[in-house]
Amino acid sequence: MRPLRRVLLVLVSLLVIAGVVAWLNLDRILKRTVETEGSSSLKLSTTLNRAHLSLLGGRLHLNRLDIASPKGFSAPHMLEVGDVDLAVRYGELRKDPIHVQSLIVKQPRLVIEQSNGALNFKTAMDRMPPSRSSREKPIRLIIDELKMEDAQVVIHPGLPGVRQEITVPVPSITLKDVGSGRGSQNGAAIKDVVMVVIAALAGHAAQSGALPAELRGLLQLNVGQVAGKLGAEAQALAKDPGKVLQGEINGLLGGKSPQPPAAGRAGTPTKR
Repeated sequence: MRPLRRVLLVLVSLLVIAGVVAWLNLDRILKRTVETEGSSSLKLSTTLNRAHLSLLGGRLHLNRLDIASPKGFSAPHMLEVGDVDLAVRYGELRKDPIHVQSLIVKQPRLVIEQSNGALNFKTAMDRMPPSRSSREKPIRLIIDELKMEDAQVVIHPGLPGVRQEITVPVPSITLKDVGSGRGSQNGAAIKDVVMVVIAALAGHAAQSGALPAELRGLLQLNVGQVAGKLGAEAQALAKDPGKVLQGEINGLLGGKSPQPPAAGRAGTPTKR
């Protein structure tokens, strides 16, 4: 019996080692998938520090997600996110669309700047190819609840009435049923979800009393144009699409208006 026990012990050890290797490779594969899909669909360099999937807990954690600015703009990153937590079952990762129970975007930092009369986030939207023109089928998501927490919008000098950098804190934002609106049974592409986050942050910053009136109007105009293009591209990202009003896009996204953000403060934002 001793030889048999030794064989079983060796087999069990090999299985454990194989499981650990597969576990580590899975996180690497997820990290590479996020970077590749983001860079390809957004046409902007997308980098991720690390990804970790908790198979037992049904959680996917993404750490330090950075999206570069479009060419022609000075900031290295247009959007920086501290952490992203997704409640998603392992089996969903193989489906199309992927059903995400909740997606929490923590400490997003959006930089808004102007170059040659154009705002960076509007330029990014204009340069994205339509999903239908892509040869490769994009990853699509249906998100029951999307939250943004501890957000900041940083306004760079050079915009109307802005001589020094202004940081606008944005309160928590909650959006419901992203990717499940009329005509959107196949979910929302990752690039559309990213632009939803950016447009929501910019739209709420446009309500801040710390910004000059001319700039608030400019932001509202650009957010409205982005939201309109999102509606046409994704064919309604939420259950009750509507018009953009006063820089907000929750009509398009189907959620209730959160409270207006607190007044911004001048100065350099705290770096993470």
